[in-house]
Amino acid sequence: MYLLERINAMVKEQGKAVGESIVNVDTLLNHRIDYTFSAYAGAVLARIVRDKHVDVILTAEASGISVAVFTAMTVNNEQWPHPASVVFAKKSRPITLPEGGYYVVDSFSRTKNKPVQLFMGKHVVQPGDKVFIVDDFLAKGTTLAALGDLVEMAGGEIVAFGVVLEKTFEHGRDELKRFAAPVYSLVKVTSLEGGEIHLAPPSLS
Repeated sequence: MYLLERINAMVKEQGKAVGESIVNVDTLLNHRIDYTFSAYAGAVLARIVRDKHVDVILTAEASGISVAVFTAMTVNNEQWPHPASVVFAKKSRPITLPEGGYYVVDSFSRTKNKPVQLFMGKHVVQPGDKVFIVDDFLAKGTTLAALGDLVEMAGGEIVAFGVVLEKTFEHGRDELKRFAAPVYSLVKVTSLEGGEIHLAPPSLS
């Protein structure tokens, strides 16, 4: 439990409430990346899939990438010589993805407060791949649900969802029920009342 408690303490120490709906962790994940924090988070997220084979760890650009990489490092130490790849869905279509060579879904960015699209090349997730979806936040669940849709378009199987911070008061898990995959979070923000971040006791659930 030590790492999980340390992760929660770091959010409490460095996070800031913006109004009553936004958690600012831009000195940990979203702007200046604290790789110690990412390493802690990746190590704990890897525990979720310890007894499962994982082919792909999928996230969305950009804030989930550092956590996904550190998750993969721990996962791959345990399932070598069959390492999992890290894939991140792109928020704009690069010229390297030709017409007909990608999947695309609509989503919504809470931090940018506007609709976005997520693109994933058809060659990066194969039919039958076991996919662990990770991200920095679970709020309304729109980004994670979009990632889940991409996996299903590709014919993959979602092993689990894992996030660093969950705003439990926004009930994002409801959006993910249709995937019938377990959802885990490391830090559970119960409210931002009074301009403070209120956390539930640390638990991997």
